[in-house]
Amino acid sequence: MKVFIDLNELIKRLYTERKLLHALFQARLRYDFSYEEAAALVENEKNLRLLIDYGVIRQEGDLIELEETYQHFFEEVLRLNEDITSSSVEENLRSLKENIDFYLKERTHPEAQGKYVRKIMRYLRNISTQASTKAIELKHAINDTFRQERNYEIKRTKLENYLATLDSISSLIRQTERLLEERRETMEVMTPDDRIICLILDVKIQFKDVFHSLIELERTIRDYLNQIDAHNRLVKHIRKLKYLKDQLTWERTTNVREIIEKCSNLILETTAYYTTKVSLSFLRNSDEAIGIISDARKSISKFNTLKNTPSPPLKESELNAKCIVEDFVDTESLANAFFASSQDLYTFVINYPYAQPQQKERKVEYYLEIVQNHYSKLHITDDWRRDGNVEYPLIYNLP
Repeated sequence: MKVFIDLNELIKRLYTERKLLHALFQARLRYDFSYEEAAALVENEKNLRLLIDYGVIRQEGDLIELEETYQHFFEEVLRLNEDITSSSVEENLRSLKENIDFYLKERTHPEAQGKYVRKIMRYLRNISTQASTKAIELKHAINDTFRQERNYEIKRTKLENYLATLDSISSLIRQTERLLEERRETMEVMTPDDRIICLILDVKIQFKDVFHSLIELERTIRDYLNQIDAHNRLVKHIRKLKYLKDQLTWERTTNVREIIEKCSNLILETTAYYTTKVSLSFLRNSDEAIGIISDARKSISKFNTLKNTPSPPLKESELNAKCIVEDFVDTESLANAFFASSQDLYTFVINYPYAQPQQKERKVEYYLEIVQNHYSKLHITDDWRRDGNVEYPLIYNLP
């Protein structure tokens, strides 16, 4: 295999064949990009052979694909290969905790502390970017899997794997927020210009948006799984019925005849209208035809009059109508948002940014409703607190 000996030559070759490289990268998960498709995207076949000879793309029979080195480079730059697993979650959080501890141990060396502050900020940015990028990538992968994967067993397995990835992203968000809350006092004094405080606020806002996206993705996956299960049940019933039909036992062992007799499939068909044309001799020579023509003319004239009559103008009161805003709080969405936070339930419900101002009594009702509906997912401690005339236990989500 040939090797590029000059960086300028490599960049020039990649730029010249950028259309082909873009198409190959977009199709990297298909594994069905043919040589003919590639030849249509280059100026001549010689350029395609050069890319193969220099190891930019690899040919397997009649199919070609990007070499792993270039594919991995593009994915790294575009942040498309950040797989979030339980191990990656632990690694990111461990690195973040370690650098915070290193910062504390360098109290007498401000320059060394500044180095660790930069690392902490970098890890925070990486974690937030990793979570948001993976959520966007999962959305496309989920939809593509459901629409394009033909094997229902493989489709179900992939969707269940996506659920596990969603749990890993949620775990990353929850544990990062818990760490930021635990080390809040330390991180507030790391930079004199509050750079890290602003970064933490941006990260929390981004986490909130990502978590709402995860809730919607989980709902989408479970809906897809239910559709797959329903389809599989229908296929099983059809196969069983076909087997009984082939064995000539379906009328005796099933109620198929009774069900077919109850079916009225003609109801689903469009209604047929048949018109009868009146003969011209009848219209010319009959006295009855004069009355019929007169009635038809009146009906047509009346229809045209109604059709051309403009609608009355809107009244002044209708133009100044006020919108009615319904004061409704979805406690299920509120509970899902709580499970992504590290606060106790009462503090979270009281301080939650509701769309409309809420009375304290209403917030206490939401608190009690969440406890009642999600009791098995909550960790109720023996530590009680008081908020005015309300006494409540500290309740956290289960780790």
